Amino acid sequence: MYPRLTMITQYRRIFCVLALLLISASLALAARRNIVLTLDKKEIRDMTSSGLVLVFQIEVANASSNAYSLSEYDYRVVVEGTDLFAWRTSVEAPITVDKSSKARIALPIKISYAEVYKTIPAAEGKTKLNGYATGLMVFTDAKQRQEKVPFAFSAEFPVFKDVEITVQPVDVKVLTIGGTEFIFSFVLRNPNDFELVLGRLDHRLDLDGKTAAQGAIDGENKLEPGGEKAFTLPVMLDFFEVGKEFYAIFDKPAAACHLGLAATADSVWGPVKLSYSKDVPAQLKAAD
Repeated sequence: MYPRLTMITQYRRIFCVLALLLISASLALAARRNIVLTLDKKEIRDMTSSGLVLVFQIEVANASSNAYSLSEYDYRVVVEGTDLFAWRTSVEAPITVDKSSKARIALPIKISYAEVYKTIPAAEGKTKLNGYATGLMVFTDAKQRQEKVPFAFSAEFPVFKDVEITVQPVDVKVLTIGGTEFIFSFVLRNPNDFELVLGRLDHRLDLDGKTAAQGAIDGENKLEPGGEKAFTLPVMLDFFEVGKEFYAIFDKPAAACHLGLAATADSVWGPVKLSYSKDVPAQLKAAD
């Protein structure tokens, strides 16, 4: 009886030793991994009210004595704990990482708000969303030996809303057969929960299809979260230069107004390109 127990105990000890050896071998194999991926930084690009591009900048370190090239990769994107989509692709022009060196790979992921809301209805109405990308990158050397490296990177990103535009009545100060002086005003409102700092704001005003004003507003124009800012543009027109048809446009109570605006705004999430076109009837308010 006692020898039997001793044999069982010895088998258990041998099993534990073998398990420890396997674990040690696995750890040693991981420690000798030729390719190591490290997240360098995250960027948000091309942000609009339709979506954005989330870019993971990945540092690839090649610790081997052979050059490796990224040949294919796959990943799935999870937003608010729900699978959004999966992607698998081969790299047409392999990205090579020389031996004992480092390189950087950009992994862009396009996020569509419409797709997010369709897949995750509970996400609608949120100002920020959490997500991550997890997948596998396959690197190949000259002898077609593969190094398969898993990755998982997370990020928070905003839900951007368009700046709201309100066109004010056109204040006509002077109107003669030879020209006019008027003041055109509009208000921009930022519906987002982060500040937008506008740089150069290009504008174009058309009345009844004719360009009445065009130019740019320079300087830092801050739009606080949920805040608004009014812009006032004094304009002088010489009808002998721009056309006598402008007299008929201003000599009536209203005109079809087209306002085009374009600017690049700085934000905590990075630069945002703004481009808006608004068509509204504009009241022409003549001076008393």
